[in-house]
Amino acid sequence: MSVIYFIIIFMVVVVVHELGHFTFAKLFKVDVQEFAIGFGPKMYQKRFRTFNFRINVFPIGGYVKLAGEDPYEGSSVGTRGLYSKPAWQRLLIFLAGPVFSILAGYMLFVVIVSLWGVPAISVAYVEPNKPAYEAGLREGDIILKINGKRVYDNYTVSQTIRKGLPVELTLLRKEGKVAIRAIPKLFEESHFLLLTDITGEVQKGSRIQTIAGKPISSTNLSSLVEHYVSIETDAGIMKGLLKQYQYDPPKYALGFYFATVSNVFRKDFGMFKKGDALLRVEDIQVNNNVDLSRIYQLVLAGKDGIYMEVQGDRIVWLRNGFEDEVEISLMRKDEQIDMKIPSSLIKTALETTGLFEPKVNNLKLTNVFETVTTAVDRCNNALITMYKSLFGLFRGTENAGVVGPVGLVAFIGETAKAGLEPVLTLVALITMSLGIFNMLPLPALDGGRIVFSLIEMLSGKRVNPKLENLVHFIGFLLLIALMMFVTFSDIGRLMGR
Repeated sequence: MSVIYFIIIFMVVVVVHELGHFTFAKLFKVDVQEFAIGFGPKMYQKRFRTFNFRINVFPIGGYVKLAGEDPYEGSSVGTRGLYSKPAWQRLLIFLAGPVFSILAGYMLFVVIVSLWGVPAISVAYVEPNKPAYEAGLREGDIILKINGKRVYDNYTVSQTIRKGLPVELTLLRKEGKVAIRAIPKLFEESHFLLLTDITGEVQKGSRIQTIAGKPISSTNLSSLVEHYVSIETDAGIMKGLLKQYQYDPPKYALGFYFATVSNVFRKDFGMFKKGDALLRVEDIQVNNNVDLSRIYQLVLAGKDGIYMEVQGDRIVWLRNGFEDEVEISLMRKDEQIDMKIPSSLIKTALETTGLFEPKVNNLKLTNVFETVTTAVDRCNNALITMYKSLFGLFRGTENAGVVGPVGLVAFIGETAKAGLEPVLTLVALITMSLGIFNMLPLPALDGGRIVFSLIEMLSGKRVNPKLENLVHFIGFLLLIALMMFVTFSDIGRLMGR
């Protein structure tokens, strides 16, 4: 099904983009020869009055073939050829594709905000005695604005806080809106360790002196995964197999966790029923997604393992892993039920996308004007984030990987399990990304063709057709090479799961 979703979504995105080129080509009376989805041999073709519509074998992209599109053809194709038109008309034809893609994103966001509202940035847990708690932030608060700017995602809030400057937070509570001011603090680096086959004992609050005879460090621990290690603390020694390790570098933070999912099942799953609220697993009360995350780690650790969280060199949280069976409590229709279940069932439940209800529902807006302005603002924020990420990749300052067709298939499949709203949001982001990427001033892209049109408009002379052809051909080869590289990278990531 993931492949089918991908094909449908990509066809819609491509059709919108190419419709921009098609519409403006028709507006300026340029003959359209073909409107194609995909590349390679044709699977389906229909002749309309003035052009052919076709669907090709490989549904990765598409094109509108215009008469005289090859700049080397010159005016030999007649007055209705692309390069028989003024440079400003060609510029608008090339620009129309990206603009249609971006406008489609805006339209989709208006629909999404109208039907579902906007995401609520909710607080799951506030650490005691940390800047957030001291400033007045509490569990269940919804963050509406940071420094006066409306926010729609956790990433924007985190990135603003990590600058280390004082922040003004506008919060929504049951009693209404409140404003607080908080000053981020530089938190120590954090280490998350999962060990199995353990012997010995360490205690919460103790300080780690050495691991495998060396001071604690991310470089040292990363190299020790799947190796037996000795952890020496000021309160004891433990030995075991280091199965998993995660590292969180030092950063400015306030000391709170965002809410993601609740403890309520949104559908039937095994012995769990829709609406069941998971209250407890063994001695761990389930109040938020932080608790669910720790429970998952304890299931992975197993009966002979341990999971610990370390800040700096101090152990701030640890517990032995779960047995093969665990005691749980859940609330079902106002009745508390206690039972024993296999820990593997908890593991499967926590790995199932969309099984738990969101912690907070979206915020619904009250009128049409607020809906439209908020949708536009949300879209503007997404565009700015995309631009920053894209240029960050070129500068080497952005660590996010590029996802290709194979990776996108998997991602769409996972998103589809969560419902229609995240799917439409993903479509909006994809079509906007396509528009932004195509506006880059690179050969073979719309942006590259726009550059040549601008050069002609400014100089009054057309660029040598042979040179323009060569530049676009080289650019096309580089894009194909990039697509192949990203595709193989996607396959490698998927096979490594």
